[in-house]
Amino acid sequence: MLDALTPDTVRDAAARIAPYVVRTPVLRREVGDAALLLKPESLQPTGAFKLRGAFSLMTTLPDDVPGVVAHSSGNHAQAVACAAARLGVRAVIVMPSDAPELKRRRTEAWGAEVVVVGPDSDERAAKAEELAEREGLVSVPPYDHALIAAGQGTAALELLEDVGALDRFYAPVSGGGLMAGCATVVHAALPDAEIVGVEPEDADDTARSLAAGERVAVPPPRTIADGLRVRRPGALTFEVVRRRVARIELVTDDELRDAMRWALDELRLVLEPSGAASLAVALREGRGRCGVLLSGGNVDPALLAEVAAARPRVASAGA
Repeated sequence: MLDALTPDTVRDAAARIAPYVVRTPVLRREVGDAALLLKPESLQPTGAFKLRGAFSLMTTLPDDVPGVVAHSSGNHAQAVACAAARLGVRAVIVMPSDAPELKRRRTEAWGAEVVVVGPDSDERAAKAEELAEREGLVSVPPYDHALIAAGQGTAALELLEDVGALDRFYAPVSGGGLMAGCATVVHAALPDAEIVGVEPEDADDTARSLAAGERVAVPPPRTIADGLRVRRPGALTFEVVRRRVARIELVTDDELRDAMRWALDELRLVLEPSGAASLAVALREGRGRCGVLLSGGNVDPALLAEVAAARPRVASAGA
């Protein structure tokens, strides 16, 4: 993976996906002693960064491919469905039974065939593999692939092109594709910048794996951050994360809600819990010039209403 995932492969991916994705803006806010340089991937057509990886891989497929299959709790599902629709390819998506209804509806709206399985991430991965073998479909993995990670890394590439030097860079970590791609770019351009991964407290598979020196699995997570419920890091992405990421910070569901509310109040921006994870830690630590990847905004309306009605517990901009 280290040989296949380089700044050059990220730049190549950026050229391939440019016709299909949004170059998201950078939002700048001063909070305490921190200058937050926020990259809102929630503004992508499917509401999350996953579109970058899906197009990065799928634009390399042959014209006669019979179709693709993917497994996801929602954001990767929508990305693959969207890419398939734009590229004229059949898409079959395996989703867990507890995926947010909004994400399932949007996946189907892009024309994908949705197959529902149980809530465990291993179960949906196994079902996707079965469908690939049985129907001859090409698998589009959510994170553990060099082309996927290269596509995700284009978010950090754009950020650095727009803002220049950083003291630290924050991004959420699930299977590791986003962080592997982004860390590759940030480490190469800014070797002294601290790269910080963020996980929910009960979905801390990467933190545990780094401590153990090998990939370990966690019990099925219950966090509200459905996009970060992967039980173990990717085999390929873990090696990149292990070498490039300085530390992993954990967040509670309450901190995720607070960060979502801050984004609503200060940015007028809707974030899902997963998309607010890196923001939660940046607000908590509050120092230096910080690049912050806001990974998605596909939030359940009921949760958004709950968050909007709650009293904020984090600092306001300029405080």
